[in-house]
Amino acid sequence: MTIHKQYLSDIEKTFQLEESLPSLPVPRLEHTLARYLDSVKPHLTEDEFKHTKEVVQRFSTGVGSDLHRRLVESANHSRNWLEDWWEKYAYLSLRSPHAPFVNFGGPIPVPVDKWPPKLGTQCERAALITLGIVQFWQILRKQQLPIERGGRTTVWSMNQFHMMYNSCKVPGETIDSVYRGFKTESRGNCPGNVVVLCMGRYFTFNVLDSNNRILSAPEIEQILKTIRSLCDKGGYGSTVGALTAEQRTTWHQLRNHLISIHPENERSLLNIQNSIFMVVLDERSPDSIYKVQEESLFGDARNRWLDKSVSMIIFKNGLVGTNMDHSACDGMVNIVQSHFVLKLLEENNYQWKGSRSVRKTLCVPEELLFHVDGYIRQAVGEAVELYERGCSSMELKCRDFTDFGKNFLRDCKVKPDTFMQMALHYGYYRLHGRAAPGYETASTRKFYHGRTETLRSCTPEVVDWCRAMQDGNASTRRRLQLFKIAMDKHDALMAEAVDNQGCDRHLFGLQIIAMEQGLPLPELYSDPAYTKSGGGGNFILSTSCTGYNAIIGACAPMCKDGYGCFYSFDSHRILIVVGRWTADDTSSAKMFNSIVQSLRDMKQLLLHSNDSKL
Repeated sequence: MTIHKQYLSDIEKTFQLEESLPSLPVPRLEHTLARYLDSVKPHLTEDEFKHTKEVVQRFSTGVGSDLHRRLVESANHSRNWLEDWWEKYAYLSLRSPHAPFVNFGGPIPVPVDKWPPKLGTQCERAALITLGIVQFWQILRKQQLPIERGGRTTVWSMNQFHMMYNSCKVPGETIDSVYRGFKTESRGNCPGNVVVLCMGRYFTFNVLDSNNRILSAPEIEQILKTIRSLCDKGGYGSTVGALTAEQRTTWHQLRNHLISIHPENERSLLNIQNSIFMVVLDERSPDSIYKVQEESLFGDARNRWLDKSVSMIIFKNGLVGTNMDHSACDGMVNIVQSHFVLKLLEENNYQWKGSRSVRKTLCVPEELLFHVDGYIRQAVGEAVELYERGCSSMELKCRDFTDFGKNFLRDCKVKPDTFMQMALHYGYYRLHGRAAPGYETASTRKFYHGRTETLRSCTPEVVDWCRAMQDGNASTRRRLQLFKIAMDKHDALMAEAVDNQGCDRHLFGLQIIAMEQGLPLPELYSDPAYTKSGGGGNFILSTSCTGYNAIIGACAPMCKDGYGCFYSFDSHRILIVVGRWTADDTSSAKMFNSIVQSLRDMKQLLLHSNDSKL
């Protein structure tokens, strides 16, 4: 299949500039604490804020200063002082189930007029998707993917693309690990097999022939049809993949028990672990991309391997979704991967244009067998029940907002992301009558192995504007003034966050230094203001922009009384996903409607300005 030239570079290699990137900086302690104090103001009374200022002052001149000195010393011996800590403590140390609570995913939005839901298309479309992903994998192996840049000159880290394929999380007793088997061609060989999961059964095949050429789409389709036929005739298999939805220590123990039952079990586990990615042939038929979003996160645990870094899910009616482990990489690599597949399909008119001949000797998949006993069978049932309880405790509202999109906002000289952040906070404020601590993902990829920093998006300026919008006596001029001030503050904080100058990662590092060196937890972290403002993963609004295209995704909210809000911008619409936990006084539908009304009110605010510009 023809690959669009934007994904092929003959000038520079994908990973060649990683070592030249600057090391991740440690912010000044004074700057971090000033930003932290500003972020807690909307959530405290005057007396509470006075108390927190005193706590911060004591931290600044006492234990905080000592911890900062130790952190700087540690950072002097590392290109990225945060990298290992973040992976370990944000993901791998968690003992609760990672799915559906940590994994993320969403639909691959192939135009419905090109790929309408249709039974009988599963294997054909799965073959094209598989071919596309393997081509992307091969481009990375050859280091032909162009290096991404912020603006014209700022080089971004490509390291996470090195982490997504031939990768899998492995459960541990107290901490998990991530197996990473990917290598570029210059570094040597890496496994070239794909694992197919169908009806709780596992099959593997090599996607490269003896000359290292990728199998054709008809050849892959023939393999998938063989697997589909075997499963349709033979029924469900061991479904041991459901164990990946268990508590992590429990899954570790069950995995060891599996290995002890029969040596073939370990071979099957390693084959899944080493494979490029997983293709899931699903039994369900969601009828829209919104239902695909739900099924991608909350699908059948019996037909998943939720530790795999990349799983492409092809539903019975031919629609496509993804599910990804968050430990190895962030959502941006899935977005690029998805965009590549969409562009590849578009360039080839959503069909295979090459030879239809099939080399029969290449089209024989191998089934990966699992020998199980009564203990494992019981554990599988318990894992499915645990997973389904988790899924039923969450709710997603996935819809398009079609009044306007990025074109209107850019015509108004407004940054779409900033505008949407204002809408999220105003939507929450008008629904719940109070401000919510907000998290927005900011990328730190301008630094060596950079991942993310937190932008604390609920500022005093945002709250002042929300109050004015709810105040019937406030003039349009006043609302516009406060709107501009709030957006300018957001833009300034984003600029700082991408320079790793927010407060959360720094405070996280100081806390880990204290913990690992056996020091008492500083008062700052036990002060109620820390949790009230979102610290320790307590952001009521956890949000992320997934780009300026039709690709959308989601993961669970951070808090039981919070919302997970994800959005992307198309030319004339905004795609929005609002998630919430069902056990609390929240409503995805009401929150979505409140966001929509906020967007409409904000549009009128723009139109009422003299020249539609701020």
